[in-house]
Amino acid sequence: MNNSKSVEDMCEIVAGTMRDFREGMDRSHQLSIRIGRRTTQIIRFGTISVLALALAMFYLVYILAQDFARITTSMDFMAERMASMETHFADVSGRLAHMDGTLSSMNQSVFVLPQINQTLDVIGNSTWQMSGDMRGMLGNLEGMRGDVSSMSGNLDTMDQNVGGLNNSVQHMTGSVQRMDYGVHKMSRPMDFFPLK
Repeated sequence: MNNSKSVEDMCEIVAGTMRDFREGMDRSHQLSIRIGRRTTQIIRFGTISVLALALAMFYLVYILAQDFARITTSMDFMAERMASMETHFADVSGRLAHMDGTLSSMNQSVFVLPQINQTLDVIGNSTWQMSGDMRGMLGNLEGMRGDVSSMSGNLDTMDQNVGGLNNSVQHMTGSVQRMDYGVHKMSRPMDFFPLK
């Protein structure tokens, strides 16, 4: 009895162990299936992500190529502009050389300015002296005007004296004529006496 009971207990233990092992294997199999599915999903998402990244990279490379083309066109345009600027720089250099010559001429002219200043000082002194001389000449002219006025008065006086003298001469001429007439008249009786 005891042996049969112990065998049954052992069989139950083995059966339980086998059930547990089977359940474990089932759970392991289900877990492997889940892991496989998840791995497949991860691989799919990874592949889709890689493809999206590849498309994005191709798009970026395409845009970058277009940008490089625009940059190349811009660089060609800038090269043309630089050539034009080189010509303008040559013109500016020529103008600067001309300005340098002009500034040198102005510098020489500035060196002449002190001499011009001295000349202007001499001219100013001469002008001041001429002003004094002109004032002296004006005084002399005023004196000459007074002299001329005095001479005019003297000439008027002389004219009056000459007029008086002329009247006196005319009066004397009249007197001489009267005297001649009187002498002639007085000499008539002498006509009766012949001269020998």
